Amino acid sequence: MKKVEMIKTIQLAEAKAWLRLKESQVKNGKLNSTTRDLKERWMTLKCLMGSLDIESDVELEESKLALNMMLENFRSTVF
Repeated sequence: MKKVEMIKTIQLAEAKAWLRLKESQVKNGKLNSTTRDLKERWMTLKCLMGSLDIESDVELEESKLALNMMLENFRSTVF
């Protein structure tokens, strides 16, 4: 696997993990055991990316969906 492909694969895995985490937070709450497990998986990927000096790809569809979910949740609690 070439370096660029490896980076894209890791970025996609992180984006998917972040989306699953956000979905679980909205559906089950932050204190749910499933949510905590998903957060641990996402944090592991973030640590791996940090050690390899890889940034998250916010242009991936999964990243955009997770961000929109966060914004909608914020709007519903603030307004």
